[in-house]
Amino acid sequence: MSINPVHKKLILSNRIAFLIAGFAIAAWAPMIPFVKERFALDEHSLGLLLLCVGIGSFVSMPTSGYFSSRFGCKIPIYGATILISLCLIAIPFINNLYLMALVLFLMGINAVLIDVVSNINGALVEQYTKLNIMSGLHGLYSVGGFLGSLSVTFLLSANFPFIYSGIYAAVILIACLVLGGSNLFNTVHLPQDNDQESATKEPTQAQSKWSYYTNPTVILIGLMCFIMFMTEGSMLDWSGVFLRTEHGISLEHAGYGYAAFAITMTIFRLTGDKIVSAFGRGRIIVLGTLCIVLGFVVAVVIPHYLAAFAGFALIGVGASNVVPQLVSITARIKEVPTHISVTIVNTIGFTGILVGPALIGFLAHAITLPYTYLVQALGVLFVTIMSVILIKSLKKNNHEH
Repeated sequence: MSINPVHKKLILSNRIAFLIAGFAIAAWAPMIPFVKERFALDEHSLGLLLLCVGIGSFVSMPTSGYFSSRFGCKIPIYGATILISLCLIAIPFINNLYLMALVLFLMGINAVLIDVVSNINGALVEQYTKLNIMSGLHGLYSVGGFLGSLSVTFLLSANFPFIYSGIYAAVILIACLVLGGSNLFNTVHLPQDNDQESATKEPTQAQSKWSYYTNPTVILIGLMCFIMFMTEGSMLDWSGVFLRTEHGISLEHAGYGYAAFAITMTIFRLTGDKIVSAFGRGRIIVLGTLCIVLGFVVAVVIPHYLAAFAGFALIGVGASNVVPQLVSITARIKEVPTHISVTIVNTIGFTGILVGPALIGFLAHAITLPYTYLVQALGVLFVTIMSVILIKSLKKNNHEH
């Protein structure tokens, strides 16, 4: 089936936006061990520093929707990409801890802004083109994460000066934006919106929206996504530290831990639709979460750095398709409109990747990082159990209706 050339351009720009979102935050991961050693931080102090990214995300999350409704999708994504590029350039040059905290705070704001507005743009593209593209878009986020972490780690491993690593990342981000971002939507309203009913229904729905936010099933799935995103955040921000402190891996090579996770996650996310069709949504969630638990156990229990790499790769395999399927389950909850339930779940979940690493830092300071990873494994087991209960409950409700 051929795709309209105009639709192709819209989809390409949206893919570039997701690629930028993944690349921008992952390019920071290989820099973390350098920042930790520059300021001589222990796990607790590093956790506090990383919390600045999380605080920025909290500030950005409720305002991202406003910016898109006020300025469309294109301007916020352009502005946030430029600002996060400046943050990445600045990080290697900063010698003041408080200034570093401010830069990470700004990075958190702009990382979430790109992510949320890219998702809004993706929903608009789906409506406009009548094509299902969201799974592929999230795959491009993983591609961006893989390219960001691996390329910066490779440069540092090849003795590329650390002070120029941020400049490299910024050049890539701006180049992607200029070359591929021109067809993002300038508005949150579709160019040809023939659905007049939707325009009149939205204001009346607004009066009753608040009651949807307390739906226990939606909140529970949001918490499950929080645990899953926290797992992803633990790979992004702590895999390098784990390899450095537990196995003595050099600073230049520590970023390969996240790369092992990102590679497998990217491969299995890009092929996720076929995998889910073959095995079914419920089995993928259960198998995926169990794979994550196994990955944590392998990385912690087997005392060899290759086992850590294998464990991180297993976590990537497991994590690749769990969240998309949890979101699909969310969309089937009849008591809450899909656009509200999915927004709540994504909002609660995405805080996990930003706030989770700081929580891991506090816990690692108290019980060490390996034991913290085992605690995370127990959290993922909770997701396994609750997924089985949820799926059975939804099937029962569907049969009753």
